Amino acid sequence: MTLTLPTVDELTALCGPLRTVLADSGPVDTQAEHNAVYSLEVLGGKTLRESVINAEACPALIIRLVEYTDPVTHTTRYGVEKWSAIGFRTVDHTVRLVSDAEYERQVRTEFTRPTLPMGLERLTGGLATFYDSTDVI
Repeated sequence: MTLTLPTVDELTALCGPLRTVLADSGPVDTQAEHNAVYSLEVLGGKTLRESVINAEACPALIIRLVEYTDPVTHTTRYGVEKWSAIGFRTVDHTVRLVSDAEYERQVRTEFTRPTLPMGLERLTGGLATFYDSTDVI
């Protein structure tokens, strides 16, 4: 028996859209004066899932699913944070399943269309060789 999970689009149609909380460019759905507190809450949140590409001295790309407390509404939210040497963006939702699906989508999209220059050896063995650590199969 194969269980097919809904896509991000299907889930957001049912549960509402993801919210962009932080970004280095483009629009966000939170007030600019709250950037610092959202950043602290997301960075200090509980990491639930994580995929990493390491450079020589530090990570070059991190995609993680994090549980955190919204500093304005004081509700639990599930954020998908993507940080790399070229930029960052965090989206979130109140429903973990929506954020889980978005996390998997971002991990797979980075593999199919890398945003950082990658050596050919990273692309030969699927997600297992592309990421230095990942929980997406």
